[in-house]
Amino acid sequence: MSSNKFWKLLGALGAVFALPWLFLIVIPFLKMSNAEPVPYSEEDGVEGIAAYPDKTLQRHGASDYGRQIYAAEGCAYCHTQVVRPTYAGPDMWRPGWGGREEDGLARETQPGDYATEKVAMLGYQRIGQDLSNVGHRITSRDLMHQHLVEPKSLDPNSGMPAYKHLYKKSSIGSGYVPTGKAEALVDYLMSLKKDQKIPGAIVSGS
Repeated sequence: MSSNKFWKLLGALGAVFALPWLFLIVIPFLKMSNAEPVPYSEEDGVEGIAAYPDKTLQRHGASDYGRQIYAAEGCAYCHTQVVRPTYAGPDMWRPGWGGREEDGLARETQPGDYATEKVAMLGYQRIGQDLSNVGHRITSRDLMHQHLVEPKSLDPNSGMPAYKHLYKKSSIGSGYVPTGKAEALVDYLMSLKKDQKIPGAIVSGS
């Protein structure tokens, strides 16, 4: 192969990798990094929330540590945190996956939903339920702990492993006492509420 052909091949390979990286990562990152919360208008009919995304919905502190536990335990291998558009998958048709249907808030995931997160746990597979809105589906800490300690007690057909190693055997009875890691993980899971209403200004502009 001549030197001229080699450099052409090298340039073509560089373009193949560089262009997707530019359009799929760099440009969206630059756009979102400067994004500001969008206030709701009177037409949106939202009370008590000043803007989208509402940064108070994502608690920090313990939930930041909980995100680390979530990652370390491999939760993202079986659970996603992204509700796909209907053309890309059936997430919106699955009970609870799209958000709070009874409140009219079920929707696909939007880029702004991740504005409060340092790392977006998008996940790998939908072996288990999507967790984008699990904080609205499971509102009791005790129930969330039960789900982690003994998943089959809530769903006999669940394939989720038990996370008893995050708990200590109770000295009284046969129960389990959560460790700090378990409490932090529950904090994080209960903070996942990615179904906030989208302002009309964003919807009309998209």
